[in-house]
Amino acid sequence: MDEQLQVKETILQLERSLLEDDTRLSTDAVGNLLTEDYLEHGSSGQSFSKVDIVTNGLNSVDLDIRDFDVRILSEDTVLATFRTCDTASGGEQLRSSIWRYQPGGWRMLFHQGTPAEI
Repeated sequence: MDEQLQVKETILQLERSLLEDDTRLSTDAVGNLLTEDYLEHGSSGQSFSKVDIVTNGLNSVDLDIRDFDVRILSEDTVLATFRTCDTASGGEQLRSSIWRYQPGGWRMLFHQGTPAEI
């Protein structure tokens, strides 16, 4: 399998896991997927650190991922871009995540969600 395709499949699997309750409702599981200096600019307009997320937890969501792609930025860093659709409301968001490969596997360094026009 082509290396970029393999990285794309791995990152897609990790992004999907971050939308599942088994991961979202476990501070250990979420914490293991984020770098220590993680930063998120949420679609709510608020910013969050790893400490914020591990301390406060995440809510359940019901989102589908669409138009997923990755760009390799360096040997150990990739940018994932995609669209999510809320299956209940139909609302969509444009999303981007920067993932860094560290000892133990891929960890998310940055994430941003922006409301999208449908």
